Amino acid sequence: MTKSPTICFLLVVMMMLTTQAVAQPNIDKGKELYSSKKYKEAENVFQAVQKNSPDFAAAQYYLGRIAYDKKEYDDAADYFEKSTEADPGNGDYFAWLGDAYSGIGSKAGFFTQMSVGPKALRAWEKAAKLDPKNISARASLVSSYMMAPAFMGGGEEKAKAVGAEVLALLDEALKNTPENYLYHYWYGKSSAITGLKLDKGEASLQKYLTHTPSGDEPSLAAAYMRLGQINEKQGRKAEARKNYEVALKLDNKLKGAQEGLERISK
Repeated sequence: MTKSPTICFLLVVMMMLTTQAVAQPNIDKGKELYSSKKYKEAENVFQAVQKNSPDFAAAQYYLGRIAYDKKEYDDAADYFEKSTEADPGNGDYFAWLGDAYSGIGSKAGFFTQMSVGPKALRAWEKAAKLDPKNISARASLVSSYMMAPAFMGGGEEKAKAVGAEVLALLDEALKNTPENYLYHYWYGKSSAITGLKLDKGEASLQKYLTHTPSGDEPSLAAAYMRLGQINEKQGRKAEARKNYEVALKLDNKLKGAQEGLERISK
């Protein structure tokens, strides 16, 4: 029996759709490979995702995460920029874009820092606007506002206002995940920067120091430095000195610990 033209056309369309489905990269497989730190295999999956795919933004985001994990911050920023362009409503993508800009600045000279600093600030602000409960972005804003002058949108008053909001979010989050060590670090860091809830900030950092950080988590040296800053604000100079010295022993280039030790030695 001869097939009608309509049936033949439908069969051809079905075959094309089936072929495209087989050829489409399995982004979930890429995520599994990324979680297993099989970066090269994960990259192959994500790079195969075409720009017209609904998974393109997520693929670019994970390529950014891989580059960030390898401390290739320029490449990470490029990927995160593409992910935010493809999905401008995703707060996480903007939060990581800010982190990548910050990473670029941490390895660069003064003029590059002046260029990428405002970009990081804007990215974190966008992330916080899209998702007011994005703790990562809001915690980053605390330190950025404290460093940035008022005419650039920063200032101590603004930093403390955001810091109070961040600490409230962290209080709530730690009720549900008391063993989340990154939350404990963010609590201590926000407290050290703003001078808010110093006792609880100290306890959170002591908790963090019982933990062995992974490669993408803040170092123990950074935790000791923040603990020193809290002790300094508490007027406990001996404890501050001890913690700054431990921080520098673990990382002798830690600028905040060097400056803290100089302050309390005057």
